[in-house]
Amino acid sequence: MALIALEEHFAWDPASAENVVAAWLRTNNTVAYDRLYDRGPLRIEQMDAAGIDYQILSLFDPGVQDETDVARAVDLARRANDDLAESVRAYPQRFGGFATLATQDPAAAAAEFERAVTELGLVGALINGHCQGRYLDDPAYEELFARAEALGAPVYLHPTTPHPAVMDAWFAPYVDDGLHLASWGFAAETGTHVLRLIYSGLFDKFPRLQMIIGHLGEMLPFAAYRIDRYYGLGGGGSGHRLQQLPSEYLRNNFHVTTSGNFCPPAFACTLEVMGADRVMFSVDYPMDDNQAGAEFLASYPMDDATRRKVSFENAMRLFGDRLPAALGA
Repeated sequence: MALIALEEHFAWDPASAENVVAAWLRTNNTVAYDRLYDRGPLRIEQMDAAGIDYQILSLFDPGVQDETDVARAVDLARRANDDLAESVRAYPQRFGGFATLATQDPAAAAAEFERAVTELGLVGALINGHCQGRYLDDPAYEELFARAEALGAPVYLHPTTPHPAVMDAWFAPYVDDGLHLASWGFAAETGTHVLRLIYSGLFDKFPRLQMIIGHLGEMLPFAAYRIDRYYGLGGGGSGHRLQQLPSEYLRNNFHVTTSGNFCPPAFACTLEVMGADRVMFSVDYPMDDNQAGAEFLASYPMDDATRRKVSFENAMRLFGDRLPAALGA
């Protein structure tokens, strides 16, 4: 049974040269630092040890999205995608790639998305949340989402540090404790971003658009019942009226992955709410451990049909012929 992982990161200079996490790893955890920068034998060795057949690689958060020089961000995105495509060509049976996009310039991001998929052979794009405070429900991004729908290529919405105003209001006293990061802030930020996209009517405009979120759904499966129950009860009566309940868009337009959330009760909730056709395996390498992720999936009690879907079949269906056919054999 094949095992496909698709929230798996790498660092690339110059885009990652001043990344705070990469700098910390270089000083404090050289093993993780080496894994983050490697796209060859070391990474494949780690995959083989865990029984992972294929990784879809993405540039480490925030990618190029924190670059204030827009022209430089657009150039870096293009160069990063060219570089990633070389890694995919070197190991086509082991690696695929998500495009990096400079969302500072929505039109350039849409054009680069198409180039990356149609010319470079990348499988979709990964976007690291808001871009310097600008969220993807901004109408300027409709061209990007129209392009994604037309190409049939998914967009992975990855966490980033919460909006500066939220950092000030919620997290400022507890930054040293990391409350704003993976323990809580990333999920709160990304889950809210997903709901902004749903509430904006994006998926009524682009009903075939497919997106992916990690970490067992950024808390949304647990909250889906109450989100539906209280949708539209803002009191003003002037909100958008969607064609479906919010959770229906979650189940129809999103897949979720196991990345970095190897918790059996949370996995059970996610499977129950999303359905087995919408859950896919991931690790969040190298921040999380390949073997821990693979062992979690192998040990979780589920029928063989569900295990096959989560392990590789859902990914094969979502990405189609952009993945090696041998993975589905």
